[in-house]
Amino acid sequence: EEVRQDPQHPKVFAVDGLDKSWFCQKGSITFKRADEQQQNFTLEVSFVGSELSRFGDDYADLSRAEQQATINWLLMIGVAREDYQMTGYKDCKSSGFYFLLHCNYRRTAWRVIGCPHNGHLEDVHGNKFTSNPQDGGQFEFPAAEDQHMSVRYEDGEVWLVDGQEKLVRGLWDVGEEAPQATLPSGRYIPAILTPNCPSHFHAEVRA
Repeated sequence: EEVRQDPQHPKVFAVDGLDKSWFCQKGSITFKRADEQQQNFTLEVSFVGSELSRFGDDYADLSRAEQQATINWLLMIGVAREDYQMTGYKDCKSSGFYFLLHCNYRRTAWRVIGCPHNGHLEDVHGNKFTSNPQDGGQFEFPAAEDQHMSVRYEDGEVWLVDGQEKLVRGLWDVGEEAPQATLPSGRYIPAILTPNCPSHFHAEVRA
């Protein structure tokens, strides 16, 4: 199986792989909304792995072999259409709307792009950032151990949240004249697309 769920801790998931530099989907996870009577929800993720998942100065102090063994470099989190059947392969192109998190090589920051890539990200100050993986100027925010990151689906908009702080929302190309913050009408559920990269994380849905 592509994604393993811990039988003792059902909110903990793991996936194996080799590619730390580029996202190639290897499995997917969808969740029920915490309150089926409400459309809004928050999907919170945090990476686990202790000595295998160091960041910043702690990562720099590791030996080369320990750095090579480090996990948790990539993850895609977002919302999927409730009626979409996941395939575990290239679901980001058609299933919903996602944020791709990619840790930089020094493991000091997360680079973020939206997927599908033909939209933009917009921070709380109105600054816009590319979602083209080939472009520079992508949105970044600090990476740290024991970090709790979330996707918040709120009144039709999808936000990336660090702790309790809203960072960016997606401006999605949905066939209008300009990318829109509000998703097309429909029912959405929390979703994670897992990479072909060693990853170990905790995921929980809240109302």
